[in-house]
Amino acid sequence: MRQLRIALLLFLLFLSLASCSPGHLGGNEIAFVRDGHLWTIDPSGANAFEVVTESAPVIGYAWSPDHHIFVFRLLDSGHASKHYATNPITGLPGDLPSSLNTVGIDGGVPIPIVASSIDIQHSNAWWNTSGNRLLYREESTHMQDQSPIDVSWWVSQNDQPDGIARKSLPASYSIPSFTSSSSMVIGSSLQGIFTTTLAGTNLQWLAHGMLPGHPLPATLERVLWQPAHQQPVLLYAVTATSLPSSSPQPSTGNAPAVQLVMRDYSGQTNAITTCYCTQFAWSPNGNSILYSTGTTDTIYTLKQHTAFSFTVEDGSVPYWSPDSQFLLLDGLHTLSLVQAANQRQQQLLADTSTGTATSALPDAHALLQPVPNSLWASDGRHFLVLTRGRLLWQGRGLNSGNGLYSVTIDDQGHTQV
Repeated sequence: MRQLRIALLLFLLFLSLASCSPGHLGGNEIAFVRDGHLWTIDPSGANAFEVVTESAPVIGYAWSPDHHIFVFRLLDSGHASKHYATNPITGLPGDLPSSLNTVGIDGGVPIPIVASSIDIQHSNAWWNTSGNRLLYREESTHMQDQSPIDVSWWVSQNDQPDGIARKSLPASYSIPSFTSSSSMVIGSSLQGIFTTTLAGTNLQWLAHGMLPGHPLPATLERVLWQPAHQQPVLLYAVTATSLPSSSPQPSTGNAPAVQLVMRDYSGQTNAITTCYCTQFAWSPNGNSILYSTGTTDTIYTLKQHTAFSFTVEDGSVPYWSPDSQFLLLDGLHTLSLVQAANQRQQQLLADTSTGTATSALPDAHALLQPVPNSLWASDGRHFLVLTRGRLLWQGRGLNSGNGLYSVTIDDQGHTQV
């Protein structure tokens, strides 16, 4: 394990379960934010390069799928002196008055795809799989208690300045989800589950009527396309008609009993589980589903109809490796690694804290900030670790102390220290 010889301040992703993370390894370059500026650096710690040198601070960024372009959010100058909260694990702030911009990995003059205004706040932007469109949320700073159905969802081209050619999507309780082909998005509303093109046209209804129990708490209010499949099914949660028989209620205490449901294009549904779930996500290959009930996570494998459950730190953020073989769980006090195939779990990082903390389940009005990057390199055999005071590596102290580390992992899950 190599520590980068530079002081780093990084933004790590929530919910994702599709999963911003601390400096994603894109190609050979690692990205990070320091003092409000976006930098890249080699895994060896050499060739640090300041990509964004604007005076306004960068408060979020995301690699394009081919790792050639960044989209980043600049805080509005009128909000710069105000305090804003960040997620203690991911480092991400919520929606704020800000501009959205793109720039190449080699720097240059950024393209402002959406201008900044003190009256309008934006989320981070999320790339489609083709890397030519960006999805983001926009809402007024003057409205109180806005929920996801009240905000505006927009899709912009990554190379068109000042909102040119940006398209509005229909209102949705859930964050719109891209198809693997990037040709459509899916959402849910009072009228049911719908699909549209990326231009917000050709609205079609896959299911009529609001899903049972919706709107759910924000981390459960998702309609997700199955990735990497020619005929993808949908995954979503509905209120359960009976209580879970084996799933304990999580320590948050306010998680509803839900069914996780898969639905195909013909309308046939299949209930995967009934649980007091707090979040769920597909694996990158679309062959497994991860769901959490607070301090217990479960990987359900579709083909074998098997489930593997393991203990996690409450509120930890999951990061699948690109090949779906491994799962990193980044918590406030621990970092764990799970190998799905052999149902093996190991704790990599820990601090000396003996207490346990519980995370509150966000309600239906919460505007989530999904993690736009991953801890994993694209080869799935390297990942990044930001210690954040967790200085015990597999039970032994880290001699180099706090910092950002690059870790190598082999096919058997052995890490190079």
